[in-house]
Amino acid sequence: MKRRHFLGTATALLPGASLSLAADEQTQAQAQAPLLRFGLIADAQYADADAEGERHYRATPEKLKRAVETIRAAKPAFTLHLGDFIDRDFKSFDTMLPLINELGHPVYHLLGNHDYTVADGDKARVVATLGMPHDYYTFRSGNIRIVMLDTNSISTYKNPKDSPATAAAAAQLKAAEASGSPGAKPWNGGVSDPQLEWLDRELAAADFAKEHVIVCGHHPLLPADMHQLWNFEAVLAVLDRHPSVVAWFNGHNHAGDFVERNGRPYLTFRSMLHHPENTAFSIIDVHADRIVVTGHGREITRTLEI
Repeated sequence: MKRRHFLGTATALLPGASLSLAADEQTQAQAQAPLLRFGLIADAQYADADAEGERHYRATPEKLKRAVETIRAAKPAFTLHLGDFIDRDFKSFDTMLPLINELGHPVYHLLGNHDYTVADGDKARVVATLGMPHDYYTFRSGNIRIVMLDTNSISTYKNPKDSPATAAAAAQLKAAEASGSPGAKPWNGGVSDPQLEWLDRELAAADFAKEHVIVCGHHPLLPADMHQLWNFEAVLAVLDRHPSVVAWFNGHNHAGDFVERNGRPYLTFRSMLHHPENTAFSIIDVHADRIVVTGHGREITRTLEI
């Protein structure tokens, strides 16, 4: 009787043990699941033009199609494009937009210098054509805020050639060249004072809400080289004031780069433009304590600690 009682008790415990094991597995799976997943592409830079060195412009649409298939299969919440969606000619948007819209989820663009390599009469149409709410903007997904900056707001290419804004930017560039600044190049730009004030307010709100913030721009803040934002020090000063900022993401330098400053990653994503057969794009998983970048093609896979 005692043996039969033991067997009956043991048998009765098995379903409960299975439920407990299943609950543990579910808890572990939830712990491993990211808070947010999104796709990321930088510098697709399409043009209906012959190749120039490593830049194979006409190969980009096919690469974008393959990237869209892979990103869509990963089921992210959205995808970012970090500028230079085209290389030149406003009509190039007509080729690229239908391809990236096949993702079937929201696509958030910011603008690069080549997005403004269009006729002066078309420059004011670029923001609306890409479905952007403004030149710079922010959006949230859960407790994560994404800030999309306009690093072209001070530049010699964003506005018409004969505009006062272009003349002022040309004078600023000349002064930067005279000072020997490595980023004093006509393909770079700067962030305006009103935008810096807006960024400071956005990050203060994120600090208060205890959000994680990823700030994105086209031009890199670091390292100091020929791709660097003109007024990188001013942007760094704003970022340094706000603990909510966990990373800076940018494009522009097609070779990619990585710098860590004060424990914060500054990551330059590689362009998919180079070589006819090579691509570059990423799937980003944001966890509470880390950001995992899964690179495809030329892009590097890495883990960024928060």
